[in-house]
Amino acid sequence: MHGQIIVPFLESAQQVLQMMTTVALTPGTVATAAPDLHSQHVWILIDLKGDVEGQVAFGLAPEMAMKIASAMMGGFELSQFDEMSQSAVAELANMISGNACIQLSNNGMSIDITPPQVQMGESLVQPMQEIAYAVPLELQELGILEIKLLIA
Repeated sequence: MHGQIIVPFLESAQQVLQMMTTVALTPGTVATAAPDLHSQHVWILIDLKGDVEGQVAFGLAPEMAMKIASAMMGGFELSQFDEMSQSAVAELANMISGNACIQLSNNGMSIDITPPQVQMGESLVQPMQEIAYAVPLELQELGILEIKLLIA
């Protein structure tokens, strides 16, 4: 059952990213995964509360995060992954998660989300969850967005 909960996050990510960027999207396959988060990625973590307890984590390379943030800001050229670009990708994860929780609610599940936390490099805190499901979403020339559902 928990593996199916990640599907609305994938579908929502496809919808939101299609609105924000003009790149072709190719979803991967949902699979069980190690709960660890790669330190070379930027991770946006959102806590899940309610019928499911855990976190959803969105991982992407810093260069990809800057390109997505740039697209979200109307093509404004970014030279570094600063507070403004962190805020943009955090809002992206928030929009994806909010839409996914609406889909889950329509299927009878009640899940609330917390504000997103952006973590990367040395500030990255590894999750305590033991169970993880992951699905990659390829954004053609931008790279791969990894979505991980970390269940308590």
